[in-house]
Amino acid sequence: MQSRSVRVRAFTLVELLVVIAIIGILIALLLPAVQAAREAARRSNCANNFKQVGLAAHNYHDTHRCLPSGSFAWNGATDCAPAQSQTSFSGFGWATLILPFMEQGSLHDQLNFRQSATWPANYAVQGNVIQGYLCPSDPQGGELISWTSALRPDGTNNGPTASDDYAMVSMAGVADSDNWVCTLNYAKHFTIANGVMADRRGCRLADVLDGTSNTLMIAEVTGGGPGSYRGFVWSNFTLIDMANGINGPTTRQGGISAASYNFRLAGAASYHPGGCHFAMADGSVQFISETIELRIVKALTTRAAGEVTG
Repeated sequence: MQSRSVRVRAFTLVELLVVIAIIGILIALLLPAVQAAREAARRSNCANNFKQVGLAAHNYHDTHRCLPSGSFAWNGATDCAPAQSQTSFSGFGWATLILPFMEQGSLHDQLNFRQSATWPANYAVQGNVIQGYLCPSDPQGGELISWTSALRPDGTNNGPTASDDYAMVSMAGVADSDNWVCTLNYAKHFTIANGVMADRRGCRLADVLDGTSNTLMIAEVTGGGPGSYRGFVWSNFTLIDMANGINGPTTRQGGISAASYNFRLAGAASYHPGGCHFAMADGSVQFISETIELRIVKALTTRAAGEVTG
């Protein structure tokens, strides 16, 4: 028998390296497009959450003849006016009041509005994460925020550690163009604040003389970042002012550190490139650029100042 050699065709090392390089280049070209598509989907989801909140606020208005009050919290020693019979009280805010219109009626019914937010039974409810109040682009979304030393009725904490208390939110009511707080960091009363959301009184749409489509109602906000346990919570004090515009210096996007982050100073911000979402007083949703002039964004904040925003 005569033997016959068989030659096997295979890639050379150079050819293999060229193929790998080409695949790497294609992946590098494709990855930004995939990330952009994912962000577009997250941004659309976030805008839809804002739309649902805007509709819920209007449904609340249809029922109660006013938008939900921004907060119900005061201290008798402040100049937030008017004085209350109780020296101090820390109640709930707009995001709690619209829960029945967000298909969260069961959570709403578990709260005792005659008691403070830190009352043990009320405290326990506020650890529930509400996905409709979060933005998918926020890597901190769903984190429990360090808020109070209160405990559940059984003596346990809302989260696994002492740093976990209330569930966070990616939205805040727009209360004032310059400063939403007054003495001792309590929110301004509606009669003092110039925005739609303020303390102890709901705004009627008829009070928005500048036009509901030209007035900010709910803004997108961010916290101190993942693991910081700092940010806004849905139950109370969920308010901001527009003194520093969008993605300003008091936000993580503006450069402040997680350790220095303070929700009372933080303004509108988001993880979307270039700006953030707002629910307007008419219930519509707008994505406003971070480069908008400060005078214009302040004019969009006031409910009845008569500015021409252009």
